Amino acid sequence: MKKKLISLTIIAIGLLTAVASCQKSKKPTDGATPVDSTATAATLTDEESAVPDYDTTDAVAFGLKGYVKQVITTHYEATPRGEKLLRGKPLGGYADSLMTFNEHGLVTCDSYANPYTYDVSGNFTAGRSKTTKMTRDKKGRITKYDHQIQGEGHWNSYNYQFEYDTVGRIQEVGYVGWEEIFGYKFIFENDEDLWPIKETMEGQACADLFQSETLYRYLKFDDEGNWTEREVWTTEKQGVENGDEEPEMTATNSYTVEKREITYYGE
Repeated sequence: MKKKLISLTIIAIGLLTAVASCQKSKKPTDGATPVDSTATAATLTDEESAVPDYDTTDAVAFGLKGYVKQVITTHYEATPRGEKLLRGKPLGGYADSLMTFNEHGLVTCDSYANPYTYDVSGNFTAGRSKTTKMTRDKKGRITKYDHQIQGEGHWNSYNYQFEYDTVGRIQEVGYVGWEEIFGYKFIFENDEDLWPIKETMEGQACADLFQSETLYRYLKFDDEGNWTEREVWTTEKQGVENGDEEPEMTATNSYTVEKREITYYGE
């Protein structure tokens, strides 16, 4: 369906722009000096390296253990071979992702390519722009990331809303953009693991309807207990809104392998 391809292309371009903005240095806003999110372990004293001033709330929310500094995820094409996936060439481009945290554990670029800037006290000062708003709950967890700019055009506005389980992991994500709304749910195997075994999605862009179910199979982990390689098995359905009638949904399967390179403070 051409409408879906156009819609997803727009989403992809937006995410690519956001990833680029995550990698750029942030300018101070309102006279504040942002925390340097590019600080390395070499900038910490021996005592700070041993016991960093690092709050793991954001890391746990995004499924990570330890004093995470940066996560680079590379996505590969894959072909099913029985119950396993045969990894192919990297997808490249917008398919790759970057996630970063400053030395205090505050996320500076999340897995949805949203950038965050803070002042020296750890207060949020800017996101995609200086007018971006971010809210946290009483436990310090991000509940909303709202990118709304007057004069930029309503088609560039969007927001993410996050809901958590009792462990502090993101369990549901809601995305609202221009004539788009998507909802994601994550299912975990137990209360100890921070990574989901299943993800479901339902969404609509204009009249186009989308559904998907993704199963994850984890292959490798690092010394901190974070996964470094997993298989991704996805069934996608798409259709077009048809008034009061049940829409006809067409199903397709896709397969990828994801590899992560994770660096930590104190290494």
